[in-house]
Amino acid sequence: MKTPSRAFSLIELLAVVAIIGILTTLAYAGVGAAIGKGNATRCLANMRQVGTAIQTFAGENGGRLPSVDHGLQISWTNTLAAYLGTNFIGRCPSLQKYPEQMRVTYGWNDMLVEPMTWEGLQLTRVTQTSATIVLAEKQAGGNLLDHFHFRTSLGIRGRLSMAAFEGEVNTTAHGSNANYLFLDGHVESLSPNDVRSRLTSINPRLLVP
Repeated sequence: MKTPSRAFSLIELLAVVAIIGILTTLAYAGVGAAIGKGNATRCLANMRQVGTAIQTFAGENGGRLPSVDHGLQISWTNTLAAYLGTNFIGRCPSLQKYPEQMRVTYGWNDMLVEPMTWEGLQLTRVTQTSATIVLAEKQAGGNLLDHFHFRTSLGIRGRLSMAAFEGEVNTTAHGSNANYLFLDGHVESLSPNDVRSRLTSINPRLLVP
């Protein structure tokens, strides 16, 4: 004689559905985190590529850094093109909501150019290349230019407020951090608190060469 099979109760079915839902959410979160980490890594690689190009350009141009422009003629995106190669995109893979007309999602530190001519500075004028950023990630709603406008917002002793910095830079481009290229060619992923501490240090060199 067969023993009758036991049917699941409504509570048991709901519990199973809830468990499946939790596992699915965790799986999606894990996949999303992995994709985000991969995009941040590729973004850092983009910046390293620019860093190498800058060093090569400066070596071939008497130690002078690339210029910036409100057009494209002398923009770093144009003058470094031959050093970056055809595979360089210039747009962070994590950032999908930028205007199509924004050629790059990385902005140049405008403190590294002459204020009137926009010509790049001589590297010898930079006090500490390992402490000064040359590229950072732009705000999606920011300007369409190849550079930031830090100079116009500088306060006393060459200081820039965190609010002014975040008005230009996407400091959370990768969740709680953003990527930065420094003038000596190294890259760092910094949190907003890291940036704030460097902007407010006794002798800030994050922006001012």
